[in-house]
Amino acid sequence: MNQITKNTRPTKVSVVARQPIIDKNKQLFAFELLYREGDTNAFNTPYEQRATMRLLSEQFLTLQKRNLSEKRGFVNFEYIDLIEGVPCDFSPGDIVVEILETCSATQELYDAIVDLKQKDYLVALDDFVPAPEWDRFYPLIDFIKLDVRELSFNQCASIIRDFKNTDIQFIAEKVEDHKEFVQAQKCGFDLFQGYFYQKPEVIKTQKLTASAMDIFKLSALVAKKDIDIVKVNQIVERNPALSVQLLNFVNSDSRVSTRIESTQQALSYLGGDRVRKYVTYSMASALSPSKPSILLRNLLIRAKFMEGLAHNVNDTSVSESAYLCGMLSLIDGLLDMALKDVLAALTLSDSLVAALIRREGTLGELLSIAEAIEVSDWKALEGLQSKTMLDDKTIMTCLDQANSWINDFNS
Repeated sequence: MNQITKNTRPTKVSVVARQPIIDKNKQLFAFELLYREGDTNAFNTPYEQRATMRLLSEQFLTLQKRNLSEKRGFVNFEYIDLIEGVPCDFSPGDIVVEILETCSATQELYDAIVDLKQKDYLVALDDFVPAPEWDRFYPLIDFIKLDVRELSFNQCASIIRDFKNTDIQFIAEKVEDHKEFVQAQKCGFDLFQGYFYQKPEVIKTQKLTASAMDIFKLSALVAKKDIDIVKVNQIVERNPALSVQLLNFVNSDSRVSTRIESTQQALSYLGGDRVRKYVTYSMASALSPSKPSILLRNLLIRAKFMEGLAHNVNDTSVSESAYLCGMLSLIDGLLDMALKDVLAALTLSDSLVAALIRREGTLGELLSIAEAIEVSDWKALEGLQSKTMLDDKTIMTCLDQANSWINDFNS
């Protein structure tokens, strides 16, 4: 296998998106790792393109590995990468090798996949359309991905029926809402990719309870740079559920040598940033305990990511509202309420409402960056970067810090 030399290394960082793949119970199964090359025009020769691919793969398994929640990452490999054995540079326990739809079913590809299976790699066919030349490959395949935007659900069900006597698991790609999630389940899909779980299942017309209002007040307090622990404690103390959660959370920390008995003591022990994490997670779980944990995780990551981005733009007015904006941007899916109805019950600045409803202003641009990366909309991201002057390295640093932050909290 060719070795990468220093003069082939790209100078720009690629932007990497992680798209969750979840099971029928809406629990996280794996991530697909998608990337935008930092500067595709700088690598014009086939060899240099291969070097770029290797470096991107290295990034997946160095910068990204610790952010995968001990789940595998599905990684796309082009034909030449598979033939050259690029996946073998990495542990079979870390990745699922995706064969792109552009690959031809040649003998050398078949031999490469046989070699991967002998080394215990899992293999997936991406954007699959059945064809006779792939028949001999099926015993080697662990996952088949079907794009429900390109194929009807009837077509998907027919394909899945044809493989009913195999152990292949089917993944529905681009599932956009809960109705499609239910349809995909009925077709026989095992796994699902898309952000449908972040959207309201059924829009409910309801008022926020006094307890929910307290939680939103807490969220606004912890979004500030300097958290007023006294004011936070005043709200926590009058909410028994939050008080119990807080004390249990702190006392479960192995670093606590003396049992903490009061909420004030607990908040003082945690300190600002851990208070912010605790309150945000408690808010999400208390408001909607039946929602999948991946939604709560994404809410926290988006909030922290936007906070990081806000410190790197030339608009100081957004630094204390970016965290709250990221958190509230997914609140409709958490409460199954229309976002405008939730916001109407809260006292928020005009700029924050404009960002959440219409994606206006600097806050709106930062929120749009977070959303573009989540769905790997690289064209939209490029336009937003030109407006905010945020480069790839800054974005990836903020995203990596946000992922590390939530991983530390979960541990």
